[in-house]
Amino acid sequence: MLRNMVTSLLEHGRITTTVPRAREVRRIADRMVSLAKDGSLHARRKALSVIMDKAVVHRLFTHWAEKMSEKRGGYTRIVKIGPRRGDAAMMCYLEMATDVLEKAKARPRPERETREAEEPSVIPQAPQPAGTGVSSAPEQAGEPGTGEAAGGDVTLDEEAETPEDVDVATEKVEPQDENEGK
Repeated sequence: MLRNMVTSLLEHGRITTTVPRAREVRRIADRMVSLAKDGSLHARRKALSVIMDKAVVHRLFTHWAEKMSEKRGGYTRIVKIGPRRGDAAMMCYLEMATDVLEKAKARPRPERETREAEEPSVIPQAPQPAGTGVSSAPEQAGEPGTGEAAGGDVTLDEEAETPEDVDVATEKVEPQDENEGK
């Protein structure tokens, strides 16, 4: 059964099976691709002892060996597709993993663009309430109170209320009905 599945995988490029079977077929298929990359007569004969069709062995040694020549392993990939309807066995695709290489070779990486000038923010900013101690407009450098010495753009407002000036009223909230809280 595993030999037939390996033959079908190398012939079609993708098969649908259960996850445990796919893991076993993957081991054998990866070994066959490694033999194909070797390319010797001995490797071809070892592949013929597993693969049941001479045409598939030829395709393995020409097509798949060429596509996988840059890879050092991981020639197959398992993609889970969900449970089977009859017995809820987890099904998956077992496929040859060549498209990752083709996509990487086909498209060059784009250069990152640097911003020349800062664009204004499109997020609306809440207005600062009066007396918070923070200036909304930056002041000219060198003016007193700009915070230049501290390394920031925070200005001190002399009219701002200090914590001693603010009277906070604390209320104790009690439930009106004893059964209301339950």
